[in-house]
Amino acid sequence: MVRHTGRTSDPRRIRRLKSPHTIEVEADRDGAPVRLRLYGLWQDVKLVRRPWRIGQHWWRSDPVSRVYYRVAPEDGAPLTLYHDLISGEWARQEY
Repeated sequence: MVRHTGRTSDPRRIRRLKSPHTIEVEADRDGAPVRLRLYGLWQDVKLVRRPWRIGQHWWRSDPVSRVYYRVAPEDGAPLTLYHDLISGEWARQEY
């Protein structure tokens, strides 16, 4: 069991996610992104980290089922994408 440290929790440490933005993505046979359209230009993806899956609210009328990827486009900073398994859309989601 973890003891109480006596410190108050710092709400500034919680980061909200920014609103997702739809993005065009070409994926390979396994569903991993290989190309994406950034700022109107197609770019190859140099690096894809291991994906993680989020499945929530399966009992509601609007469930969430997504696979997230951390990728690095050839000309740009790393970013986080997700593939919505219900709608089939891709989106960019950042902190």
